[in-house]
Amino acid sequence: MCSFNFYAVFAALLVAPALVGARVPVTRTSMRETAANPAAVGLAPLALAHRTPLTNAQRLARGLTPNRPRFNRAGTIQVTGAGTGTPAFISRVPNAFGEYAVTTDTADALIVQYTDCADASVIDLATLNGIADVPYLGAITGFATALQDLRRGSSAYAYIGGTDQTAPGATPQAVSNSFMAATGDQEEAESALWTLNRTTGALSAQWVNIDGSKPETIIVYSPENFLVITGDPTIFGASFGTSPVVTLTFVAA
Repeated sequence: MCSFNFYAVFAALLVAPALVGARVPVTRTSMRETAANPAAVGLAPLALAHRTPLTNAQRLARGLTPNRPRFNRAGTIQVTGAGTGTPAFISRVPNAFGEYAVTTDTADALIVQYTDCADASVIDLATLNGIADVPYLGAITGFATALQDLRRGSSAYAYIGGTDQTAPGATPQAVSNSFMAATGDQEEAESALWTLNRTTGALSAQWVNIDGSKPETIIVYSPENFLVITGDPTIFGASFGTSPVVTLTFVAA
């Protein structure tokens, strides 16, 4: 049976202020923004892990700690939908805002791994060659979202980016994430939101709202080259520009 690493989460909460430089939280209002990202001013570059995960021998030779215990399954994530290219994958290189982008270059595909637990309804996806300081593929509340809840009839959304670990079933948590590190804007995140069909490889997301409810969660691709989840892609597109629905597929290494 898999167990959730509460010590890792506790440690993440302790270091979160250091990563973001003790930024001041963003005040949310009911006003709808016209762009899904803030102005591209004063953005901080993010460090990436090595393109190809290092072996323990290579890590030790460089004075690094050994790899985390090996997970059962590793692979890339294929993205299928209008405007993404063919074939397309989640990229290991984020955009300037710390959001994972899409690439058609397999050499730049993000490599993720997970623990294959039969009793796990949701999984964490650890990133092996992505953003170094926040090593989980998660969802981060949107800058222009007045509320953190996803639902039909709302343009609310969350970016796909790098996060620290959160507990399965947790509501949005104040953990370190790539959007905060890049922009300085404080946003909350969830990591354990992925569901994988072991037969087909279909990968889906399940956001948890503040009240614990689990809305329909749809993944869309912005033509500005980032992925988000939303409860209503039509309303999201009307607010922030046409963004086609995409599907994700785990491709085993």
